[in-house]
Amino acid sequence: MRQRWEESRAVAVALVLANAVPLVGVVFLGWNLHSLLVIYWLESGAVGVESVAKIRRAEGEDDPEDLPSLSLNDTPVASFVGRSNGAIAGFFATHYGGFWVVHGVFVMVFPAMFPMPVASPSAVAGSVVALAAYHVASYRINYLGKGEYERNGPVTLMVEPYRRVFVLHLTIVVGAFAVAWIGAPAGALVVMVLVKTVLDLRGHWREHDRAQRRTPPEAPTA
Repeated sequence: MRQRWEESRAVAVALVLANAVPLVGVVFLGWNLHSLLVIYWLESGAVGVESVAKIRRAEGEDDPEDLPSLSLNDTPVASFVGRSNGAIAGFFATHYGGFWVVHGVFVMVFPAMFPMPVASPSAVAGSVVALAAYHVASYRINYLGKGEYERNGPVTLMVEPYRRVFVLHLTIVVGAFAVAWIGAPAGALVVMVLVKTVLDLRGHWREHDRAQRRTPPEAPTA
């Protein structure tokens, strides 16, 4: 138990450190608003890739009564219960991928809406590597190492990213407009990074707390 707690805490620390890279970049290297938007957009893509891997690996069972009253493409998520992991992963990749592409278009045209320097490739590369490393660590330590794949069904895992990413990135988008409106001073960028980090950490703990509370399926009797 203690080892698992230490591993979980280590993943949370990795999340904070990964989010600290953009913070250091803003404070000491002069990274701009567009760099942050590109970084966070690419990270949301990493979340999608991680989620597809989780859905395909899931061995738990979904309870329709525990699923939110959410519809994707006018299809209630509860109606996906019973479908194969591959089919659910494919639907998620298409739906979430569409959201990600639209988000990317917004990010790419943002400098035209509010004239500003475009993202720095070196800034984006360094941060994305750090954030992707966190997601890999979370998958290996929490999802596989702590047996979350045994407790979660594929439909539950399909819904989970929307709970975390939509709120997070809505906050980022609103914050980006506010920061751009006042001229994108470094102090405002620091606040934006800190708010994103807090929301990210909160989402991390809630997601894994829900995952650990679910009951794994009973082993078949001989």
